[in-house]
Order: sequence, then structure tokens, then C-alpha cells
Amino acid sequence: MTNKFDENFKDKIKENPNNIPERIQVKIDDTLANLPDKNLRRKRKKKAITWSVAAAILAISLMSVQLNSSLASSIGVPNIIIDKLSLGDAEKVSNEANIVQESNGVKISITKAIFDGYYLMVSYHAESDQPFSETPSLFPEEAKITYSGFESTISPSNEVGEFLDENKKAYDGMVVFPLNKEAFTVSDTDEAKLDPDILVKGNQIEISELPKQFTLDMKATALGFEEDKKLKGEWHFSLQVDTKKAATKSKTVEVNKNLPALGTDVKVEKLVITPIRIHLQSVQQEHVGIIDFLIEDNDGEAKHWLNGSVGVGKNGSERMLSSYENINPLMKNLTVVPYKLDMSVEFSAENSTMFQPNGETKLPIGDNEYITISNVEVKDGKTYISYHADIPVNEYLPFIIKDKNGADYIRILDESIASRANKDAIVVIEGNLLDEEYTIYSPNTYYFDEAFTVDLNQ
Repeated sequence: MTNKFDENFKDKIKENPNNIPERIQVKIDDTLANLPDKNLRRKRKKKAITWSVAAAILAISLMSVQLNSSLASSIGVPNIIIDKLSLGDAEKVSNEANIVQESNGVKISITKAIFDGYYLMVSYHAESDQPFSETPSLFPEEAKITYSGFESTISPSNEVGEFLDENKKAYDGMVVFPLNKEAFTVSDTDEAKLDPDILVKGNQIEISELPKQFTLDMKATALGFEEDKKLKGEWHFSLQVDTKKAATKSKTVEVNKNLPALGTDVKVEKLVITPIRIHLQSVQQEHVGIIDFLIEDNDGEAKHWLNGSVGVGKNGSERMLSSYENINPLMKNLTVVPYKLDMSVEFSAENSTMFQPNGETKLPIGDNEYITISNVEVKDGKTYISYHADIPVNEYLPFIIKDKNGADYIRILDESIASRANKDAIVVIEGNLLDEEYTIYSPNTYYFDEAFTVDLNQ
């Protein structure tokens, strides 16, 4: 897919709209940016943002059947989706979901519901009599959770998937719903009574307060993203989600660490460790800028930021949830490093240098700390920049390159590669950056002196 977020990256995060704080758009994950506008609007018109991953009226025949458990197990969740979403040990928090519906020649099987106490991930398998004209997104036009008389409309944040055959008749996908505290406590009928700061209060993870079970209802009347290529139909699913696995397999560590050097109201409240994610919950004030956190475990392994959300209150207060991969079940502690992203940062000897495409470039990011670019290559009209650092850095936007005319070059999000143990990260930029003079700079201010370590065994 074309990544609309990358095309407008710089403009979006320089905007300052009156309602939703677009500065947080720097944290919108790449898949969400590809979704049609109608999928971005919640029915309750909330200002909360979730951001990490898209005719004629038909007489519709709708059929529901039960899928036998052996077939569901054989379908499961494909490894390629597990890898794309960095799901870690997803089996520990997965629920079997044996439901099939067929409409307009397309059979969709809901195979599993993975729920870690915050993320609800619904996997499905789609088969068609004819080749799909485009990627068959199951992004629902309606979705809600219910339990004990409670009902709340929810919205997915993103979806990933892959075709299984060259003919494009079979597809595996997964729809991702972030379910914060508000999703389980503020019903659709409470809209008129909402506290002005409900978004701040509700953007939390409280696994211990979850109902033991809830029902997810989701409905789609078209598959795909492009309006003129969507396949019309009607697929409606209702599945039970058990939360006991999330409650027993996850761990909440209260942190309550104030960071006055970053602002009087900046605080890391808690870490929630689940089999598939590390969630960091923090609060701040909007005026202090875009503050987020890097984390690494006791083995020195940086945890890759995947996505996040922010709830904005009436007076500019914010509560942020940042989610990271969790692929090391043996970690004993996590070190948290705060940083601030500022796209309008002024150049200085502490954050910029000349870009050396034919040699090594050492970009300063702190006292005796650098991002080192070791190799630059051009392939198919794109520049591939390999870099590493001895400390965690913001891999989402590690640096920006500026030409002599003042134009910025920012990485292509979905083509860049995160670092792994003993391997460099790779930033991919459109165009050839070998032939002219460029300045490279870091839009991130790292507060290494404010880093702290959290014992996970407390």
C-alpha cells in the first residue's frame, strides 16, 4: 500500500489544530495512516487518538455455520502475521473463535481472538470463488463490546494480512482493537454525561478491573480500502472473549516516577508486561511537547516501539500509552530513557553534522553519545542508510537529512528496518543522497541523565 502518513509526515506534525493534537500524529502507526477517512471517525466523536500498520445495491445472502475446532486449529494465526505484529508468545493469551460466515461468494472464518488486557487482535481467514480485486480488509464499519448490560462502541487501530496464493483467492488477516479502561467503563448511553477529562481518565490499562468475559460484535458490509474496488457483502460476527488469561499471564508494575526536569507534571505511572507487549503508561501536559520513552532490558536489548495512544483533557493534560514488543520472557528489569521529539529544533553542534555518504558519519545526540552511520547505498532510486548506536534511540524517526535548499528528507516508514542484536538499523529515503551536500540532524532530545531502572520482580 501507499503510505499516506509518510507523504505528509512533516506537514502533519508541524500542524497545531484546535481539536485533536496533530503533534501526536508522529506516533500514528503506518497501517492506520492508510485507512479511509470513514474508518477514522468514532461514533462518539472522541478526541482520543490511537496511532505502532489500509456499486450497485446487492441482494445479500448471509449464512452462519460453525467451524469445527480441528479446522480452526489448522488455520490458527499465520507466522507471518505473528512476525509483522511482533506478538511474542501470543498463544498464552489467545481464545479460539470458531465462526464462519459467507456472503457474495466470500467465506470468512474468524480463527482466534488474542487479548492481553489492552490489545484485542482478531485473526481471520478469507476465501473467494474469484480472485480478490484488492486486499480484502475486514475493517468493520460497526464494532462494539458488551457485558452484563454494558455496551460500548469501539474502533480498530490497524489491520495486517497476507495473500496465501498467487491467484489471490485466499487471505489471512488480523484486525487490532485497542481497549483501554474507557472502553470498559464508559457506555454509549453515557455520552451526555461525559466528564471533560474522561479521555485522560479512560486512557489507562487496568487489567485487574476487567470483566471476566465480554462479547465482541463486529460487522462489515464491504471488504477492502479502495471504494471502487470494494467487494460488497455482509459479514457479522459475535464472539466471546475470556479475559482470565490476560489477568493471570500479565504483570502490572507500579512505577510512579516523577520527571521534574522534563516538566512539573511529567510522570511514568506504570509498566504492564503481557505475553505480547510491554505497555508504558505516562502523564504530561500538552505544552511540554512530545515526550515519550525508550526502554531496554537488563541484557541491553532495546525494545522496539510499536504504537500508542493519547487521551487529551480539557486543560491540556494528557495520558499516554506506549506499546513495545516483548520478545524476552526472561528479562528481569527495564531501563526507561525519556526523550522529546521537536521537528522545529534549531541546529547546533550537539544535534547536527555534515552527512558523509562516502564515509562514516557520527551524529551527536548527547554527551559523548552518537548515532553512527556506517554505510550508505543507492538502489532503485532510494538511499539505504545503515546506522547503529550504543544506547537506545528513537528508531521511528532517528534523524532527518536536509539539503542546501532547506528541504527535509525523512525515512520511508514501511521500508526501513529496525535494529536487532548485533545488526544495524536501516533507514530508507526516497532519492539519491550521494551527489550533493547535506546536513543530518536529530529532532530528538534524549534525557539520559533522567533514565531510571524498574525491577520487574517487585
